[in-house]
Amino acid sequence: MRKFLSRPKKSLGQNFILSSEITKRIVALAGNLENFNVIEIGPGYGALTREILAHNPKFLLAIEKDSNLVKCHDQLLNEHQGNYRIIEADAFHIIEEELIERPVKVIANLPYNVSVALFLKWLSNIKFFTSLTLMFQKEVADRIVARPNSKDYGSLSVLSQLLCDIRKEFDIEPKEFFPRPKVHSSVITVNPLPTQRFAVNLETLTKLTRVVFAQRRKMLRNSLQNITNHTETLLERAKLSGNERPENLTVEQFCLLANSISDLLMKML
Repeated sequence: MRKFLSRPKKSLGQNFILSSEITKRIVALAGNLENFNVIEIGPGYGALTREILAHNPKFLLAIEKDSNLVKCHDQLLNEHQGNYRIIEADAFHIIEEELIERPVKVIANLPYNVSVALFLKWLSNIKFFTSLTLMFQKEVADRIVARPNSKDYGSLSVLSQLLCDIRKEFDIEPKEFFPRPKVHSSVITVNPLPTQRFAVNLETLTKLTRVVFAQRRKMLRNSLQNITNHTETLLERAKLSGNERPENLTVEQFCLLANSISDLLMKML
């Protein structure tokens, strides 16, 4: 494998895991794989791929954007004919349902530059997946698992925790990758809920949280003016004073506020 370790592409956010101990820990978090189809994003030279295959998944589908890296998997393809496939594609643009059948688990060391976009894509269709075991830049992982009244709490936290049980499992130092990134990484486990925690229109909730967290130091009364002129009515329906800042609201309170916006818009039609 060392002969291939010379040209990682920074444009694709490529940082490859060197430690087999870390790949073992990651795959172990995904639990039993024997009755599941698995998706891996950005398999690179196959370190994590090999560990996944060692756990005998029903089928493994790897998505790799770099054509040079796809060629590195010929031996694995020969060794695991019938239950391993790698395709050259952009993971953001694939339709998972067209490529693999449920039940599906995702296990991936996500490229830093597309990790949030990919995760949001999966959240929009979260019921398709049984679980996701994902490595992010530590800063992103902290945002996903953040609780109210913390500096990392934001739109990503609210949407993730509305739809899933999420746990941060462990951090990884830069020295465990090639090339060494300038940041630490973290592995999280994501278990989709049978139904979302609170009834709410996801599109309205997403727009609301993006608007108010874009001005996170402002009180809600002020930031909500970017959404409607009926701010006080919204606050009253959601049982909020308006003096709160976005980071002070729980997921449930955001859902109440989003529902108030939806009700108000319906009455204005």
